Amino acid sequence: MRTVALLLLCLLCPTLARAQDDVAAQVAELLRYKDEADPALIDKIAVTRDRRAAEGLVQAFDAMASLRMRGLVLDALARFVDADEAEQPAMAKIASIAADGGNGELAQTAIVALGRSSRFGKHFLRQIVASEAMDAVREPALREHLRLGGAEDVEFYRTLWNPKLEQRKSADGKIAPLELHSIRLLAFTGLLPQLGDDELVETLRREPEPRIRRKALDELARRSSAKTEEMAAWVLSRVDFPGADRVAAARILADRQGAKVAGTFLDLAKKRDVTQDDLRQEMAKLLANLRDPATDKKLSKLVGKGKPHEKVFALLATMRSDDAKVIAQVRKSLGDADLEVRRAAGVALAARRDRDSLPTLRSMLESGKKPGDRRIAIDAIAAIEGPTAAWTKELGELATNADADVRNAAIEQIGAIRAKEHLPALFAAFAHADWSTRLAAIDAAAACRDPKVVPQLIDRLAVESARLARRIADHLFELTAQPFEEDAAKWQAWWRDAGDKFTVATEKELDAARARREQARLAQRTSNRKEAKFFGIQVQSSRVIFVIDVSGSMMESMYGRYVGKRGAARIDVAKEELLAAIDGLDDGALFNVFAFSSGVARWQKEGIGDNSAPSRQAAKTWVERLGASGATNLYDTLQEVFADPDVDTVFVLSDGEPTNGAVIDPHKIRQDVAFWNAHRKVKIHTVAIGSSLEILEWLATDSGGTYLQMR
Repeated sequence: MRTVALLLLCLLCPTLARAQDDVAAQVAELLRYKDEADPALIDKIAVTRDRRAAEGLVQAFDAMASLRMRGLVLDALARFVDADEAEQPAMAKIASIAADGGNGELAQTAIVALGRSSRFGKHFLRQIVASEAMDAVREPALREHLRLGGAEDVEFYRTLWNPKLEQRKSADGKIAPLELHSIRLLAFTGLLPQLGDDELVETLRREPEPRIRRKALDELARRSSAKTEEMAAWVLSRVDFPGADRVAAARILADRQGAKVAGTFLDLAKKRDVTQDDLRQEMAKLLANLRDPATDKKLSKLVGKGKPHEKVFALLATMRSDDAKVIAQVRKSLGDADLEVRRAAGVALAARRDRDSLPTLRSMLESGKKPGDRRIAIDAIAAIEGPTAAWTKELGELATNADADVRNAAIEQIGAIRAKEHLPALFAAFAHADWSTRLAAIDAAAACRDPKVVPQLIDRLAVESARLARRIADHLFELTAQPFEEDAAKWQAWWRDAGDKFTVATEKELDAARARREQARLAQRTSNRKEAKFFGIQVQSSRVIFVIDVSGSMMESMYGRYVGKRGAARIDVAKEELLAAIDGLDDGALFNVFAFSSGVARWQKEGIGDNSAPSRQAAKTWVERLGASGATNLYDTLQEVFADPDVDTVFVLSDGEPTNGAVIDPHKIRQDVAFWNAHRKVKIHTVAIGSSLEILEWLATDSGGTYLQMR
């Protein structure tokens, strides 16, 4: 037997030696040609799955300049999972790519790859989470670690959760900043299977982060714990807790108590100062869904009575009622003096598709004098009418209305039902003075997917810039599958040749074009193009307002940023990022800067300023002089932002929950901003420093912007 084994070894040695020589030669070729190398060469190296191949690919990754080739090498390294002695160097390199975080796309791919390694993945993911890597990398690494985690990771997760919020020291002996609440929430989620009911109750009573409290309460409910109702009632009674916490509690109580909860809900609904709007609205929906006759009878008597918040509650709580008297009172509420009541009435009538309310709604649309009336009316009419021929015809007339909300809403409706007969009206709106109308018309025309739209978009591309130009280029690609991006001259030349025989691209053609475009993007190396960024978020706008929190807490140090050996204050980092963003703006850009604390200060007192050299320098001088003190007045600041008709993009940076201004309830701020922005389509990007701020996350999500959180 030993003789046979030795014979086989002798026969295999030359083969193995040749294979190793081949790998060495292939690696040498890859390193020589770098980004110009044949991608197939990477596959040839990776297929061997031996240590020399892994080490060669590690070298190759660092030698590449293009995102495409780096991505291909990273994918090849990921194939070494479970490859004996070759797995460790491959996974170690993947971990360093993830921890570096220089390119978010590569970092995310690397983190997912680590999650596939049963031997080393969890080890390297834990190292990343425990390191001083960017939080944008640590959070997905922890999420992947949770997928692999088990009972042996309890202490690690508990350390991250840090329920007592103990101050700890970093490796250099300095006081380390507290974890972002999003990291703590993930760690708490990993711990849930190990926590008993008593510890969940203790979490509810002591934990400062609302989302962790909600997770604990939901877990008690999921387990059908005997303590669920008691703790839900306790949370609901906590007037100092945010509305979202109390909403979760209200749902649990309604599910378990049914109609018995009605009295509690009705009492809370009356209390304006201690019952948040989102809680009041949720209690109304829960009562409506109970379909309890006795409760419905009580609610029907409340419609149209009381203070504005009580009227709104009654309107929402009777949404399912078919009582003629209730419906008549809902119609009457369209004339209420309070905007919130009129909005709720419009929603209630739209939900019922109440045609008898159309005369009143049309009167509001034609001659509404109260703020928001036309917006309420057109949204309700559209929901009630549906895509009827008469309404479709009327939309064409409304698309030229003097009121921007009516005009834009009508244009959006045309796009939603693809009313091609109104394309001429949409093309005319391409040149409207209001950018939001142009955007609505561009989107609506593209939605019609008609060949006639293409030359009109091409002509408009030659005129527009920044955000609108990018939008037109995206629509042109989706209609034609052509790769000319924002180059109007190339589009015009292509159309001269292709126009006569053009047909709208099929999904198959688009899939192929998307693949080609992605390959071209990945093949790019460096760019000399001037780019404005704010905390890494690209400023794709020529009408932008930067909104900076200068409240007292902005004097605290920001993790990972230094002035010499001293930690840089949040306000200093914010100013540094803002000054760089101003310098990077396109020459023709219009911009303004708002600084808010207890009140609101603005660089340009009226409108948006130009980006000439003197104007830019004046703005930078103004920014450099900003200090930090006072409270956090987010609502009044955003109200001023939306009073500016020119702005199409907003960047908001803050480090704390709203504490001052006309509204401090985060849900109400979210609701009002959504109402102001319904037909404006202003994009809001947000940066939260020092904590995970749900209001900033909501504002970004609702408007299609980016939300970034940093310590």
